[in-house]
Amino acid sequence: MNALIRAALVGAVIGIGEAALAQVVDDNILVFLVMLALPLPAGMLLTLWGRLPLWWLISILGPVFVVMGFIAAPVPPADIAEMGGWSSLVAFMGIGAAGYLFAGATALPLSMVTRLATIGTVLVLGIAVVLGEKPLSALVAAQTMARGHVPVIAADQPDYRLDSVNVQEGILFLDYERRRDGLEVAVTVQAPYGLTAGQAACGSGVRGACEEVVPGIWGDHVDLGSTMVTVRGNAFVEVTGELATKDDLLPVLRNMRPMNAWELAWLALKDSSYDQGMILAE
Repeated sequence: MNALIRAALVGAVIGIGEAALAQVVDDNILVFLVMLALPLPAGMLLTLWGRLPLWWLISILGPVFVVMGFIAAPVPPADIAEMGGWSSLVAFMGIGAAGYLFAGATALPLSMVTRLATIGTVLVLGIAVVLGEKPLSALVAAQTMARGHVPVIAADQPDYRLDSVNVQEGILFLDYERRRDGLEVAVTVQAPYGLTAGQAACGSGVRGACEEVVPGIWGDHVDLGSTMVTVRGNAFVEVTGELATKDDLLPVLRNMRPMNAWELAWLALKDSSYDQGMILAE
């Protein structure tokens, strides 16, 4: 068991190195290649220094399982790196530790009970993470927005379920689906850049979106495929739907409120659980 703990610590240290490189990789191909190559030599040095039995085998298997962990992770490494701070660091450390723990359970001379228990625990945790793709994506997205000092604005209402959450270039994308008829509504949240809702709507060039539907909320002049915008604090919010009318979008926009990372993750988990329940019922 002591050897397993040391193997997990080796993976955690390698995860720290990967997290540091991920913060500066951008489009630098050299840093990217270092990220790919780092686990092998670093793992050899650390497993040898830690006096692990069969250190050479673990130093080969460990990086393989770490890469498999990054591939299987529901959130891409680049998105994890964008979170920054302790959240990103803990995620990288966790993947590294799990990879080397799995390698240790595979290669180390252990009792069959310890080996199977360790492998089973890692696999169960991995499956749980994969099944929790939606809440994890929501958590990462909210943390990324917080890093850019833009609040998360989202809607939690029984008529709609949250279908997907992601962040691209500082913009939060929320996709909702109305439960009764499958109407799709897309929400984007970003920094207002000093503009009012009216200025942003009129300057966007989106079908002449310059009509103030209600105080503080602007919409375009079309009946089907509407777009509505507003500013909530330090966030510019846009709600649109290809088959939606103003009457469909206005309740969604009015219901939107600031949420922290855990509230958004809980909303995503709740809707994900509802969907899985409906699938099982069918």
